[in-house]
Amino acid sequence: MFRNDSGNKSLLNRILFYIPRFEREQDQNQSDQFDWFRQSNYTEPIESSKTADEAKQPLFDSYYDFLARADSLESQMTTIGSSSSFTSAVSLSVQDDLSMLSSLIDTHLQTNLKIETSKPTAIKSVKLFQKPYYKEKIKGQEVKVTSWRMKEKMKTISAALVLCLNIGVDPPDIIKTGNSSKLMCWINQSAPQLSPQKILEMIGAELHKQYERWQARARYRLCPDPTSEDVKKLCVSLRKNAREERVLFHYNGHGVPRPTINGEIWVFNKEFTQYIPLSLYEVQTWMGTPSIYVWECSNAGLVVQSFLNFEIDREAEFKKQMEETETTVAVMPNFKDSIHLAACAATELLPQHPDLPLDLFTSCLTTPIKTALYWYVTQKNSCQLIPGLTLDLLEKIPGQISDRRTMMGELNWIFTAITDTIAWNLLDSDLFQKLFRQDLLVASLFRNFLLAERIMKSFDCNPVSHPVLPSTNEHALWQSWDLVLDMCISQLPQLFDSGGNQIGEFVSCGFFTQQIEIFELWLKLNVSSEKAPEQLPVVLQVLLSQQHRLKALELLAKFIDLGPWAVSAALSVGIFPYVLKLLSTQPKELRPLLTFIWAKILAVDRSCQAELVKDNGHVYFVQMLSESDVEPEQKVYSAFVLSTLVNDFPTGQKSAKKSHLIAVCSFVLTDETTRDYANVLLRKWICLCLGLSWNKFAEARWEGVRNNAHQLLLKLAADAEAEVRAAALFALGTYIDAGHDKEGTFEQAIEIDSQIVNTLIKSYDCVFLVRKELILVLNNYLNRFKLNESNEYGLHNQNKTNIVFSKAVATLLDLQNDPYPECALLARHVLSQMLHAESQFESAKRKLIKQIESRIVVLSEDKCHMDTGLVAWCSNYFLKPLLASHGPDSDQPLPVNRQIDLYSNEKLDQHCKILYNYKTRRVPHKWTQPSQMEELVQIQHQPYPIHVKFNPNNEQIFVADIQKNVTVYDNLNRTKLLSFSTILAPNSGAKQSAIIRSFKLINTQHEPIVLTGSDDLVVKFFKPDLHNMKQTQLITAFTAFSSIRESTVEAGLIVEWDETNEMLMCAGDTNYIRVWDMNKELYKDYLTGLKSCVSSLSCGDSFTIAGFGNGCVKLFDFRSSSSAVGIVHSDSASSFYSSTPVLHRTGSMYESKHTYSNQLYAHNSFVLKTCVHAHNNTLISCGILGDINVYDLRYMKKSVDKSFNNEKASALECHPFNRLIAVANSTKQNESIKIYNFEGAELSYIKHREGFMGKRLSTVSCIDWNPNSNEILFGSFDNMITIFRKKDNQH
Repeated sequence: MFRNDSGNKSLLNRILFYIPRFEREQDQNQSDQFDWFRQSNYTEPIESSKTADEAKQPLFDSYYDFLARADSLESQMTTIGSSSSFTSAVSLSVQDDLSMLSSLIDTHLQTNLKIETSKPTAIKSVKLFQKPYYKEKIKGQEVKVTSWRMKEKMKTISAALVLCLNIGVDPPDIIKTGNSSKLMCWINQSAPQLSPQKILEMIGAELHKQYERWQARARYRLCPDPTSEDVKKLCVSLRKNAREERVLFHYNGHGVPRPTINGEIWVFNKEFTQYIPLSLYEVQTWMGTPSIYVWECSNAGLVVQSFLNFEIDREAEFKKQMEETETTVAVMPNFKDSIHLAACAATELLPQHPDLPLDLFTSCLTTPIKTALYWYVTQKNSCQLIPGLTLDLLEKIPGQISDRRTMMGELNWIFTAITDTIAWNLLDSDLFQKLFRQDLLVASLFRNFLLAERIMKSFDCNPVSHPVLPSTNEHALWQSWDLVLDMCISQLPQLFDSGGNQIGEFVSCGFFTQQIEIFELWLKLNVSSEKAPEQLPVVLQVLLSQQHRLKALELLAKFIDLGPWAVSAALSVGIFPYVLKLLSTQPKELRPLLTFIWAKILAVDRSCQAELVKDNGHVYFVQMLSESDVEPEQKVYSAFVLSTLVNDFPTGQKSAKKSHLIAVCSFVLTDETTRDYANVLLRKWICLCLGLSWNKFAEARWEGVRNNAHQLLLKLAADAEAEVRAAALFALGTYIDAGHDKEGTFEQAIEIDSQIVNTLIKSYDCVFLVRKELILVLNNYLNRFKLNESNEYGLHNQNKTNIVFSKAVATLLDLQNDPYPECALLARHVLSQMLHAESQFESAKRKLIKQIESRIVVLSEDKCHMDTGLVAWCSNYFLKPLLASHGPDSDQPLPVNRQIDLYSNEKLDQHCKILYNYKTRRVPHKWTQPSQMEELVQIQHQPYPIHVKFNPNNEQIFVADIQKNVTVYDNLNRTKLLSFSTILAPNSGAKQSAIIRSFKLINTQHEPIVLTGSDDLVVKFFKPDLHNMKQTQLITAFTAFSSIRESTVEAGLIVEWDETNEMLMCAGDTNYIRVWDMNKELYKDYLTGLKSCVSSLSCGDSFTIAGFGNGCVKLFDFRSSSSAVGIVHSDSASSFYSSTPVLHRTGSMYESKHTYSNQLYAHNSFVLKTCVHAHNNTLISCGILGDINVYDLRYMKKSVDKSFNNEKASALECHPFNRLIAVANSTKQNESIKIYNFEGAELSYIKHREGFMGKRLSTVSCIDWNPNSNEILFGSFDNMITIFRKKDNQH
């Protein structure tokens, strides 16, 4: 019933976490708060055996009984959850209690909160920084590819068929029974009308014909009843002609004695009067390696044993000879490269069934279908069970092996699929590749050997092979084979008339349809284990059928979408040559599947690019990319395939250029109105494809010039998607690095490069991914001016590029102090390499480098790998499941152990969402009357805190101190949970004295994220590991402004976060407010219209209130056309839109006697804080002198006639829900915190800490309200963090 989930052990653990803790501490006198409990306590259904009164018994005696039961269950589940056998430990009573608790909560939510549990109404909640580059390392995923390629492809090109039969004369050590078979190679040896010599010739010719069915191009040489000299001549001749290829040695010893223990087989003398022993050592010497041997004789296993022993002896002799002569060889001969198939074990005799051939083993190897049919009929007595069936009908099976539409062709097709499947499932990958994929004839013989093992073992014979194979005769698929045989032979009597003429049509047995259905069922169940279904090789065979090809490709695509392991499994089966050949087919319905399959294959194994280009497969994908009727999603796969084909592969680059790949890619980027351009993935991969196609390939660069590709890429450098911007910069970087060739001069090339760089350095991107690519663009540009190339152009052209060169160097100097460590390190490597190669630049540039040498953070001369890993990281996308059809859905069967919906993941998540929303909606009690405060928590923190924040959904507080550290405390037990420094590296080059001026806790409904803004103009986002309490992740960091202005009053960096719109507002010692759209990660700038610094920001719905150092307060409405829609990546620092102050009329909030530049002032001093109280349409502003103003945003006027407080203030914060203001007064000897309502009435104050002789408050540096209660958190200069709350009620 329960599943052992490490994150959430049970329903209770997940529900109790979301039950508001304040409900456990409610005042008993306020009985109305328990109404929901009383109303929902009677949830037990009335049973027929109970009366109404009996049934109306409450489940819990009281609300506190409910809480006690919950606490008891929580402790039980904690104990159970720590045990190893979690499922078995859950008692039935615990399960019942959980059901009742769940029912009770459901009832409460429906009746009291009016929320439907089946359709919860969630508040807006957006998970931040979910883009892949924030969650993953920018590098390629390491994929372990199973060895599926043959190390070397081989062919068996020659065969020696040695037949020692001596027909008519039985060997002395073999006793034949009276009813033994007379068949040899399905030819009757005892035919009276034929001479023994004629029969021998017929047997040899038939064996030759049988082998040709499996390898028609091999040379087969017969050696009937040979002498040892005949065998020698034949073997030596075949090895000489075969050279390094494999040779087959087939030995039939039915007419000679059994092999000896001395390692000898038998042949004849010239007169046929004696049996002559032939040493296997000599055969081994004549045949050489590689070779394959088939031993058709009794005691055949003894031959294999002796042969292997001789191989060991030969290798030892060779090594000894080398040592004695003190000679060495470049390549050690492989004496053990031999394959053996033997008919029986070392002590066994061959069977003699009257209806089957004497050479039954050979018949299994060369005529498997016919042998299987005869064996099956004789074993099952089918002639008696099926009316009209005779053994003669088996000779008339219609069709050819090569025609899969006939009975014989389908039987052979099914047999191949079954034997391949058995071998693939039982053999390791290397052995399977060697025996079943490396050599066509060897593969056929080993498939047939699996049948031979089954048939021979039915006669108590155990065939022997080397390499040794596991036992396969009892595999379950043989039952399917038997069913196929049964269905086929049952049709034979209806296919022929009495005269033997065919009168009926063969009906397919449906084997492949059934196997495809089984495979599809496996995919639907989505088995989690990384083990391929045994039907996978069947899919390979189905690809050969045009009828089933589309379905097979669909299933194959779904399978390889499961992950790299599935791609490796498909490749190991041998899918590669089939899908390669299918690229030459024309049916359009196959295109999407083939494109997807190839994208998956190349994502796992890039080495396939050589074969694909060799077979002109790239033309297929270029055509896909150029056609307008192809879906953009399919073009993404084509673009990725083409990117892989040209990635670090010059042959692929040249082939792609000939196929006009660059022109096709450029055309896709030309029209912004097309659906292709609208696809983000396609834009990204077109950029990457262009960048890889001309990487280190100058000819392709100039084709890009002719197609205006660099201008198209410059436009994409300002794309709304960061990954597209990074890809565009990558392409421009390789474009610059490609250099020039005979088609264009260096002067032309460097002019284009300078235009590109001059455009790119005017903008700043907050995404580290893009900045890293910009660094590489600048690195490639600097390298273009080294003397090995720059000696081609004159002084005039050098002067033209010096300005851009200096700008590029200046940009790199800024980037070496980038707040993101990887960007800074990469920029330092670039500058260090430039410094080390100073002598390679011309004089003007050397002079510039000398001037800035002292500003460069010099690293060692070790070469840095100038690769950001962007392409490899982007390729990881294709390693993930991309099809939406995986996993059980509403129409598919559920996995095991999902009987009870209450404990399913869907139900648990539903409970969590409902209770979570309930918790976030609850409003603390209104505070209208003066009341005293009581101290809850006091924590000593050193050094003194400058920012504090409640985590509203957990009992945690976040603290930032003067030494740039952030600490997380559990405010229940007052313990430190986690601490980390916001200084990323001691040598980062940033201002070590930079103080954290702004501190925000965002994304609290999911995983809290810490946002900091410091005096060095750097914005950083951290994600603390609050689960394991370990390393804190730096999500991203960037510089908010490129520069600031000098001012007599400095505010530092002021940031404000708008969680609803995912906007980050940055201001400070500038004359503009920069608004970052953190979804698109682009910015817009708004002029403030004032010379004073921005000292405070507070956001509302699409507008921001800014407080200034000169006392002014302004409203910026981002929806207003006059307020500006800023220019993204503007070309000059002065290209800003001005903002219009909305509040400027008489009677507005600016009711002050002081004016400056036609601007009205709200305060006479530096604005300490502005707060927008969205729930009450109210704005609160406070000056550093402590004067607090309250304004009604609806009417743009003061809601309180005059300012209040009027004491020097150090901090102020408004409650997000209640109409409460907390202000910290810093007047000497009168340090205190006062609580006001929005009408200006003082509700409470804090001057002393609690306890006997309570210490007076020190100057308070920071304040925060708990949004779920009336608790106030503050930090002070005496290194204390304190929580107070309203004394009579904590809410």
